[in-house]
Amino acid sequence: MPVVPPPETAAVVVPDVSTWDSTAGPALFVLGPMTQDAFVIAPRYTDTTAIDSVRLDVSALRAKQIDLFTAGARLGPTRVGAITPSARTDSCRTWPTARLERPVADTGAHEWAVGFEAGHAVEWPMDSIAGLPQSDSVRLAVDIARIASALPGDTAAAFRGLPFVVTKAWRTRASSGVPLVIALVVRNVNQEANPRQERILLVAERDTSGIASRYMPRYFERVTGGEETVETTDVIATVLVGTDRRPTLVVTRDAGSGFSVALIERIAGAWQRRWASAYAGC
Repeated sequence: MPVVPPPETAAVVVPDVSTWDSTAGPALFVLGPMTQDAFVIAPRYTDTTAIDSVRLDVSALRAKQIDLFTAGARLGPTRVGAITPSARTDSCRTWPTARLERPVADTGAHEWAVGFEAGHAVEWPMDSIAGLPQSDSVRLAVDIARIASALPGDTAAAFRGLPFVVTKAWRTRASSGVPLVIALVVRNVNQEANPRQERILLVAERDTSGIASRYMPRYFERVTGGEETVETTDVIATVLVGTDRRPTLVVTRDAGSGFSVALIERIAGAWQRRWASAYAGC
């Protein structure tokens, strides 16, 4: 019996609508290969988008003034100069790169991490666990490990019973004044033939409603994979974004063949991943 092909269709696949909030500005700027360079992240392209075939036109950002941030500090203003279009090869696609006009070193921003158009974000201070007295840092690390061990969705049998190691952690307060911690936690399966790693990004807030005040998990992400291939996550800045000054974590995800940037925000008292960029890079 002959095979009848399906009828032709005029349906058009519509890309997912970006969840970027326009009050965060027209784009995100991330430290590029040199201190004076910034990758220009176009917010309309999310992590559900392959940007290999799209035209990234960010020329309208030329001469924009931007504020630079790192960790929990604002490091100063600069201005967008010349913009180099994105590069494309058979194996990768990069974001456009902006040259920052004002010498970044003049702002004391030699370690800047992320930029927003001026007026769209302000600093949100945080303290690293590494700067605490040893007894306090150990106590906090133990508390974070306790929280991580009780998170739901721990289905990877290979990691059960293995210790949780806190690689980075910070303390700060939400806009409501509630103390919170942000942490990166790992577990390792040290098998020579197949080393594996689990990585957890954790946000916990202190619950002051009971007699015993303890940190409780409010948001987490968990990824597992081969030690050399598992996606790595880092918190590069904490800022208050938009007209309502939303507490926001700026997070990078490196998949080896490219990176994505995400904004994790506290909205109406709950933490959520508000937006994540497409993956790009080589």
